[in-house]
Amino acid sequence: MSSWYRPDPLTRDLIHLINARRHDHGDADAAVDTLQAFLDQDREQDLLTVLAALDEEMAEWLFDLLAEGACSVVIDGDPEEKPTYAVLAALELPLQANLRLPLGLKIDPVATSDLLHKHLHLPSGTVVMVEPRLLTDATLDLLTLHALHEHISALADSQRRQCMAARLHPPVESTAYLIFELIGSPEPGLPESIEEEDRQALLAGLVAQCGELAPAPQMIEAPVYAAYAMFDAQNAVRLHRLADETVAVWRDLEPAVRARIIVHLHTQCGNGVYMPVWTDLFDPELPDDYGPVWTSPDVWVFTADLPIEWPGEMLTNRLLAEGCTRFENHIVEAPEN
Repeated sequence: MSSWYRPDPLTRDLIHLINARRHDHGDADAAVDTLQAFLDQDREQDLLTVLAALDEEMAEWLFDLLAEGACSVVIDGDPEEKPTYAVLAALELPLQANLRLPLGLKIDPVATSDLLHKHLHLPSGTVVMVEPRLLTDATLDLLTLHALHEHISALADSQRRQCMAARLHPPVESTAYLIFELIGSPEPGLPESIEEEDRQALLAGLVAQCGELAPAPQMIEAPVYAAYAMFDAQNAVRLHRLADETVAVWRDLEPAVRARIIVHLHTQCGNGVYMPVWTDLFDPELPDDYGPVWTSPDVWVFTADLPIEWPGEMLTNRLLAEGCTRFENHIVEAPEN
């Protein structure tokens, strides 16, 4: 007799909120509470599994709520007063090329707090706390949604601020992230835009503190939840590693085989929000039923707000730079597409 699996209460809550959203009567606050409960239990992978299985509209909704739930928490206070929030944010900044190791990327937390308060036009009474070093994409790649949520929840409970990374890792791309927290914010979100004058003044103030930054204010956009910065960092690191591994296997082939090998770059269309990417090496002289010479493991990337062709284009550029010119991009569509 087969056993019947009964989902745990939290999983049932997740199923309920997804079904409620499908029928247009979902409660966003209740959904955030449920997602935060998953993160409190360090069940991030369960949420990502669900995210990969949803349709595009539902996946985009859950993706944004997950970022908010990880990085924005209510500060306990008088229930009769308007709530205030602790928000974990990130500002993407351009780095100079050819950085020297070991990295510095140090900033003055007090001066930077003043810069952010002034040029993001934050409400009075909002306390700004700043990570004392800019974080690279390879450093953010090592974090998790659980770690982000744990960090901002501790600050919301008035605990002492801890650094988010013990050491910096060399960047994969010329990007650094200014991580900061808003404590006592009247809103759970972040400013949606930065005026040109503020953008220039903000970057000028940061460049004065950290010479490793590039003076390119046009590259600066409005701050986002730190979860989005982590997703971008993980995308960059994972795709670069996939390219490195593919090129390394390709280079190890015998010259005659390498000359005729075609690299296939596969992107699983899925829901266009969270999906796998992989590569294989195909020898056209082998029988069709032989299959690829080598296939990489799947690399999962977050592609919300990015074109479906983006992972293939990024991998193509890396392969070309390494001298590999025989490749094909394959977008593998889901059956319903």
